[in-house]
Amino acid sequence: MTDGEGQADGAAEDLRTSAKGWHGVQLAVLGFVGLCGVLKDSGPAGVPRDVQAAAGVLALSALAIACCAVVLVGTAAWPLYRAQARPPTDPRRTSRALRAGIALTFTAVVLLALSAATSWWPVSEGGATRSLVRVSAGGATVCGPLHGGGEGYLTVRVQDRAVAVPLARITAVRPVSSCG
Repeated sequence: MTDGEGQADGAAEDLRTSAKGWHGVQLAVLGFVGLCGVLKDSGPAGVPRDVQAAAGVLALSALAIACCAVVLVGTAAWPLYRAQARPPTDPRRTSRALRAGIALTFTAVVLLALSAATSWWPVSEGGATRSLVRVSAGGATVCGPLHGGGEGYLTVRVQDRAVAVPLARITAVRPVSSCG
């Protein structure tokens, strides 16, 4: 073995060690992407469907890119060799795979962050549909959006005024699509 081959073997081994460390980070990122995809809700009311669709595409893209990154770094960390007496050492190829895998990992994280950003989509009060409830208490019924409450009261906004209903008198609270 020449001195050049020994240096190449040492460089390739250093790259593999680094790739093994990055592989653990990537698996954590892949798990995080998958967990965020499972826990993702439909988002706040009033978010346009196009934005929700874009968020879904970004999340799925992040998952696919994270999988590709794991494969690239995994092959850099644990290269597959053909049946030969001595495996070939190519530190340039290992370095390219490692750099590409790391770049793809960061890309997946950015795509996931963009996907999650739709949770903060601005919704105007007038444009969003407000959740309406029908509250029955002591034979009377009020309908409108919840306005808050106080100690022992549930407040419902009815037209332009707030109606406080004592909690002890409430017999039913049902969500409704309209108060008409």
